[in-house]
Parts: sequence; C-alpha cells; structure tokens
Amino acid sequence: MELFINEGDINATASRQEWERTQYATALPLLREDAGCFLHQSLSSPCLDVIEKAEGIYLYAKSGRTYMDFHGNNVHQLGHANPFIVTKLKKQMDNLCFCPRRFTNEVAIECAKTLTQYMPSDLKRVLFAPAGTLAIGMALKIARIVTGKRKAISVWDSFHGASLDAISVGGEAQFQAQMGALLPGIEHIPPFMKTGGIFSRENELLYADYLEYVIRKSGEVGAFVVETIRNTDVQIPGKAYWKRIREICDRYNVLLILDEIPIAFGRTGKMFAFEHFDIEPDILCLGKGMGGGIIPMAGVITREKFNVAGHVSLGHYTHEKKSAWMYCRTCGYRIYK
Repeated sequence: MELFINEGDINATASRQEWERTQYATALPLLREDAGCFLHQSLSSPCLDVIEKAEGIYLYAKSGRTYMDFHGNNVHQLGHANPFIVTKLKKQMDNLCFCPRRFTNEVAIECAKTLTQYMPSDLKRVLFAPAGTLAIGMALKIARIVTGKRKAISVWDSFHGASLDAISVGGEAQFQAQMGALLPGIEHIPPFMKTGGIFSRENELLYADYLEYVIRKSGEVGAFVVETIRNTDVQIPGKAYWKRIREICDRYNVLLILDEIPIAFGRTGKMFAFEHFDIEPDILCLGKGMGGGIIPMAGVITREKFNVAGHVSLGHYTHEKKSAWMYCRTCGYRIYK
C-alpha cells in the first residue's frame, strides 16, 4: 500500500535529477557524501544545497547561490548570526558555560521570571528543556498528574514533535507510519474549520462541539493538545471557536495545552498567538525561536496551582538550566518589548 504524503519536500522526479546536474562541482560531491553517511528520513533527505554561511535573512551556499530564508525552521525571529545575540553568547560562554543539575543561577531565574511577566492570570511556573518535543512530553506528564486522568485528545494533521509520545498526539501519517503501537489513550478529532480545503466560520463551532462529544464518549480525558494556529498551512480559527474550546475544557476538567513552539515570540503580531483570541491555556509549550536561532531551547509555562509534582521528574534534562541562561543572556525577551 502506497503511503500518502500530504506534506514534505522529498523530490525524486526527473526535475530533481536535472537540478542536480546544474549544481556546481563544489556542492554536488558534498550532497552525495551527506546522502551516504546520514540516515535518510522524510522531510530531510535529500538535501537541497550545502550552506557555508548565514546572515540576516540570507543563506550563502557552496554552490554559489544565495537564498532568502523564509522558513528557517521557525527559529530566526531576529535573523541568522544576529550580532547582539552572538556577542552576548560569547560573553556568557567565558563566564558560565554549563549549569549542573541541582544547581541554579541568576540568569536562568531571570529568564523564567521574564517569561512569566508576559503571561496572564496565574501562569507562573516554568520548566525548560532542550527541544519542543520534550516540552510536549512534559506537558502530557503534568496533565496526568494534575487531573489524575490518562487520556488526551489532539487534532488530525497536527504536528507536536518527533518522539514517540509527540507523534502519538500528533496527527501526521508520515511520522506514525510503521511505528506500530503508540502512546495509549490518545484520541484525534478533525482540524477546525477546514472542509475540503475551504475555511468556514459557519462550521467552526461544530468542530469545537465534536471535542465535547469525544470527551464524553471516551471518559478519563485529561488534556486537549492543539496548535493555537496551525503552523504549516496556517489555519487560523476565530475567537468563537477558541471561546467554546476553553468553555468545554473548563466544564470537563480537561487541561488546554497550547502548542506555540513554532509560532510564539512575535510571529503572529503578538508575543503569543493565544492573545489574539482572548483565552488562556492551562499549559503553554514553547520552543524554536525561544533559543534565538543559536541555542536549542524549549519549555512549558503552567499555572501556579499545578505546582504539585515535586516528587516526580517531569523534565530532568541535562541542559535545562544551561539553555535558560544562554538564551536570556544572548537574546533577551526585552528585545521584543
């Protein structure tokens, strides 16, 4: 059975072969070396070119081409090699280049406190991690402990990371293909508004109501994991949809986990996408641009009253505090104010 891929950049056509023939001699051998030493995977192989330098919005390739980076894996709100970030990072590396577990440092604390200053209500508790996928995993753990319920609901075609727990709540076929049994207790509902490629405000509340239907039928649902705005094909719900979702989650004691890993930090015109819809998440997952395009960094922000898992290692990642001080020293949230 042929796998249907609705997203991706794999190109095995004659056009790709013709493109390869146009590459400069300096690039093509390295592209072939890359293909010969890395595991091949969807969305990564084959590579398009060999990058030698990146600055601002531009990528400079060994082939001699210059590209404008409109994608950048959603990590470059401030551009490649931003001199402010690079200078601060070098200074921090001379002072403290790693913070071991069970220790803290002033810069990590400053970073966490600054993040919470942007949050509404009682979203005052932070955990850092080295990747957005890990932030999703921490959020799922928090939801289980807080609600005592083991099931979660997500949306078909969504993306929340590439680990087994993240692809379980994600809804993309190419990540779940041939993986066998995934995380149990995960239900999926249709994505909001989009029917046959058409956005319909008239029907968006029906999609919200479907969440309530699945919660009632499934029982023991503790979390709804969803992208505030669908990142890859930019599906933007209305306020009415999100107001209804928030109401349903409150009614059934389901934590609303918003994944803003690729879209936070100003990409939508506000610091966080949920601000457009006059709602609050119970847990907010962040990443990508959080590290200024240099440091892999992610995290979760959740409510003060959910600080009840001191007996459990929710994250416990090697670089959690290291990432925090690096970002706060290099980029600094105040740059967005």
